[in-house]
Amino acid sequence: MLINTDPARLRAYLDACEDAEDLGGGEYTVDLYDVSEPVSLDILFDKAGVDVLAALELKYDEEEDGWYLGEKIRDADKLAALLGEALG
Repeated sequence: MLINTDPARLRAYLDACEDAEDLGGGEYTVDLYDVSEPVSLDILFDKAGVDVLAALELKYDEEEDGWYLGEKIRDADKLAALLGEALG
């Protein structure tokens, strides 16, 4: 799903983020822990802009002291807001 965000600014953020990985071909994975609703994203930069290929909630289990993947997120506006939070 296409997300309304600044591709150049997001790419610069991902390149500097320790929780992001450049998979090549304009594709990145990133876990955003420090936003209001933590999320794991698979992002593709293409001619159309920023395309989120997959988005899953990140949930924390205190008993296991670790993060796990939750439900899919299908709301483009919500994802744009979370990316906006990350970009500050």
